[in-house]
Amino acid sequence: MSADRGQTVPMRYGQPTTTIALCAAALTIICGCGLAPRPSAAPESPTYKAALLAQGRQIFSTTCTVCHGQNGQGISGPALWGEDSAVSDFPSFSPLETFIQDNMPASNPGSLSPTRAEAVASFVWHHNHP
Repeated sequence: MSADRGQTVPMRYGQPTTTIALCAAALTIICGCGLAPRPSAAPESPTYKAALLAQGRQIFSTTCTVCHGQNGQGISGPALWGEDSAVSDFPSFSPLETFIQDNMPASNPGSLSPTRAEAVASFVWHHNHP
């Protein structure tokens, strides 16, 4: 079949370019390629483990209450529970954990091990995202 100027040549399935185009379109639809991830409606939450929460509670009561109060109400440091708490400024768990690891306790910043920082962050996050 020849194509003159202005005349359209019908495409047939099975031609290499058509097959490749169809496969690419199918993969795009199936994989969602090119689509931005949907924002999560709920903030990221860790999987709460009883042992981790218990460890976080213990560390909080011995290390954090001096500034944040036994009930997270805030003393010389900000409140940690509730809508207007310092924790509400964190969009997800990971930045809170990193902040605690790098900056807490205020009297000895960065002294908590990663495991202890995760435990404290879990305990505090859990109070705001049960």
